[in-house]
Amino acid sequence: MGATIAEALARYQPKMDTAYWRQIGPFVVDCVDLASPDTRYSDKELFAAAAPLTLWAWQSAGMELERHQVFSRATIERFIDSGLTGYSTSASRNTLRSRLNRMSEILHSSQTITRALRPLGNSDPMTPYTPADVVQLRSWAAAQQTESRRRNAHILLALGLGAGLTAKELLAVRSDDITCTDEGVHVAVTGARPRQVTVLREWETHLLDAQEDGWLFRQRRHGHNRNLITDFVSHSEQRVDLQTRRMRSTWIVHHFTVGTPTLVLLAASGVQSLVSLDRFVRFAPLPNPIEASRRLRGPTDVAATRPS
Repeated sequence: MGATIAEALARYQPKMDTAYWRQIGPFVVDCVDLASPDTRYSDKELFAAAAPLTLWAWQSAGMELERHQVFSRATIERFIDSGLTGYSTSASRNTLRSRLNRMSEILHSSQTITRALRPLGNSDPMTPYTPADVVQLRSWAAAQQTESRRRNAHILLALGLGAGLTAKELLAVRSDDITCTDEGVHVAVTGARPRQVTVLREWETHLLDAQEDGWLFRQRRHGHNRNLITDFVSHSEQRVDLQTRRMRSTWIVHHFTVGTPTLVLLAASGVQSLVSLDRFVRFAPLPNPIEASRRLRGPTDVAATRPS
């Protein structure tokens, strides 16, 4: 992060709940950091435009924190028309629209995409959890104070690390959405991207002990408020860095690493284009050259190799 960005961020006071800013803040900072050098607007002006758009897109429109979604022209127009509050005059709304549209142009440019591939620090919310991190998350879940909290903590990890669900999808899962067949344990995902996801083997058992019908995570709750996850984690005695976006990133990178066919992963992740998976590639290890050659060569066809 550049010095001017850090200074502007230190002065910027987001007009939202602190828990929300913890979730979207790193994404907003990254977008302002990328756009700032190519605009005539100050960093403070960019923060003031990007933060409310991002909060609306994430909280109200249920979008992933992805630049091509949040800063698309269509999203910006929807936000200006129906999500913008506190701007009473058309002039002030047009000013905000201009800032956001300029950010959209920059964040969709090839130059910005190239800059975005720079190495990222540990604070980046898209960085997958390491194996040591996952061990810590497992320990956190096992150390919850009550059986109910332990069960809910393991369900949270199983749906995030084991199935790659977004926060909104995770909160919508009900007990009868879980099925078990000879091929494994499956989650029927509902909502905007309906699909079936087969859970990673190591997380299966945590989804098979539903005690009652209803929501799978936090059974007696009302609605899908995203704060349900943050609230659950924050009430734990042990502090832990648990983010659904990082769990989803970990799940995607795992499948890259083990060689899950791309079209299988595309369908299971619920995205429409391979472009949406591009940003995770940088976290996957390079393939072993011998294994890469074997896969590129294809399966052995004994009949084809025999002399005629």
